[in-house]
Amino acid sequence: MKDSIWGYMMIVFGFFTIVLLFFMQRITTYDQHDYALLRETTESAMYDSLDETELQNGKIKINAKEFRKKFIKKFADNAALNKTYKVYIYDINEEPPKVSIKVVSTANENSFNIGEFTITNKVDAILESKK
Repeated sequence: MKDSIWGYMMIVFGFFTIVLLFFMQRITTYDQHDYALLRETTESAMYDSLDETELQNGKIKINAKEFRKKFIKKFADNAALNKTYKVYIYDINEEPPKVSIKVVSTANENSFNIGEFTITNKVDAILESKK
């Protein structure tokens, strides 16, 4: 009887371990997706918002208003639909081009009734060029 209880406990422990690994893998996947999306969208929006007249004069300068518009549009087009995002644009320097952005995403994980979890990603990006 004592050995069978240990066997049942090992089965239950194995089940909970698999559930925990599944949950942690989902969180890691969400975090990697959010960070890659933030990084790639920031870089793309910076290139799209370059000021063409200043670029012809040899200066690298972005338009802050254009950057905000391009970033929000591109981020919204590629964001996951099952999460809630809050985007904070802290700093935009037009010359030299530098931006600081933080994205806080909240996912409601309905699998196994675990609830909500929040992931925060920050990026400070500087646009550089060879002369």
